[in-house]
Amino acid sequence: MKHLTDLFPAVAARVKPPVCVALGPPWPAANLAEAVAAPGTVCYQQDLHQATRVRECLAEVGAEAEVVAKPDLWDLEPVFETVLFPAAATADRDLKIDVVEQAYHVLKPGGLLISLSGYERDSQFAKWHKKVFGKCGETPASKAGMAFWSVRGEDQKRRRHEITFHAKLPDGPPMEFASRPGTFSYGRFDNGSRAMVELADVRPGDSVLDLGCGNGAVGCLLGGKVGPAGSVTFVDSNLRAVALAEENAAANGCPNPKFVAATRLEGLPRKGFDVIVANPPYYAKSEITQLFVQGSRELLKPGGRYYIVTKMPTAVVPLIFQTFGDCVVHENRGYAVVTAGVFGPPPLAGGMIPRVR
Repeated sequence: MKHLTDLFPAVAARVKPPVCVALGPPWPAANLAEAVAAPGTVCYQQDLHQATRVRECLAEVGAEAEVVAKPDLWDLEPVFETVLFPAAATADRDLKIDVVEQAYHVLKPGGLLISLSGYERDSQFAKWHKKVFGKCGETPASKAGMAFWSVRGEDQKRRRHEITFHAKLPDGPPMEFASRPGTFSYGRFDNGSRAMVELADVRPGDSVLDLGCGNGAVGCLLGGKVGPAGSVTFVDSNLRAVALAEENAAANGCPNPKFVAATRLEGLPRKGFDVIVANPPYYAKSEITQLFVQGSRELLKPGGRYYIVTKMPTAVVPLIFQTFGDCVVHENRGYAVVTAGVFGPPPLAGGMIPRVR
């Protein structure tokens, strides 16, 4: 990650304030803000958790910058002379393209987008810059990566990067969902989510919580089961995901929807839900899975049903034991769907042996 910051001296002379540091991992984003050291610097993030981490990193290095979280980069006012985009080599390709496109619309005419790539020999960024900006300069290949820059010209029409897909339950109507880069399962309905919704026991009148909702496909499909007397609440820390869930819920007639942007499940009612469904990132830090499991118990009504899908049941089941005291593991479509519920006081240490179906 430090390599992205190491690229800054090669382009520092081109940087003019005010500057927007667009996305990037928290430490490189904070270090770039420190290196810019100019008033009016803004660090943009899509995810509330990432935004919090950037603020913490800025405080540690003693740098001053405003941290702004919004669904889209172009939601910011077009007041910037420079946009710095620290793109780690492992960052999502489609999101990189999306940032290059949206950066054009937050720059002043004549403003500069500078993309910092973690690849030693990057053959893609120049193509993406040229498609949007027309021309592109670049630094030589190096172990630190490469830097690319382009100048904004006249106004252009905004081009939204979006893929729609269809999904349905066996006993439900087909639904269409919009998806965008930077959100879970871009361009398709995730097979793990499909495995979970096929098994979830959702009844008319239920209140459902779609935990880590992404674009809202799971909640919308289950909304078809709860009917007009039920409700679906969508929660995610990614603001683009919450905005998409809102659009998709409206397009698919989801009953009584609510939308919550949160990092620690704040703003959700205790004992407020009959059903909670969760599909946490499989390879993310375990804190996310812990939050999705441990934070759910107090949100379920007595007798409520909890579902989590995973490819790593040996890691998830012990958390279920500690939280719910018992669980059942269903195998479906190559995934483990772990189910539990609230049927008494919190469990003591230990727990029962999971039943596999």
